[in-house]
Amino acid sequence: MGYSTYSPTKKLKYLSLSEFDELIDAIQKHDLSSRFQKRNLTIFLLAKYCALRVSEIGLIEFSDYNISDKTIFCRRLKGSVSNQLKIVDPLVSRMMDYFFMQRSSNPNHGKYIFASKTEKPIDRRTLDELMKYYCSFTSIPRDKWHFHALKHTRAMELMETDGFDVRDVQWWLGHKYIANTMIYLNYSIQAQKSLYTKLVNSMKR
Repeated sequence: MGYSTYSPTKKLKYLSLSEFDELIDAIQKHDLSSRFQKRNLTIFLLAKYCALRVSEIGLIEFSDYNISDKTIFCRRLKGSVSNQLKIVDPLVSRMMDYFFMQRSSNPNHGKYIFASKTEKPIDRRTLDELMKYYCSFTSIPRDKWHFHALKHTRAMELMETDGFDVRDVQWWLGHKYIANTMIYLNYSIQAQKSLYTKLVNSMKR
């Protein structure tokens, strides 16, 4: 039986479109090191697009990305279902291709695309620190300065997308239980309208 961790007293933390744009702009302007600027930009874009947890982004291997058809295999943790997604966002695709080719040109690279200096998966603490650093240059509220907000941001975007329903969002996020996806319905006006439209149409039959 499905379960949900949602609590009505706990507010979901996600970024608005303008806040996410601010974050990406901060990465481009205030990166700690030009050496890792492209890597970090690609990480944040891809993590949001695929709705990846901070501990999942470092697990992406070179064999997981097919540069010809723009598909990427996402290893989901914490009981979620791993899936393969197609990257159709032009900016995400462009940055992923660029960084993938850059990393591939190094004959000494390890198996992970987003790696530390020692070729181990990039540490989750590093990504959380980067999130806080970049957000400090934006107007994003401090309670949203967490990498996991990117996953929530993508979930809300999908919930607000015409033609997407809760099952579609569940698959994209890799949720094993639909109850976990239903959390976002509490915050999506568009999804609620779609739900009531379907209900009204079913009553007309």
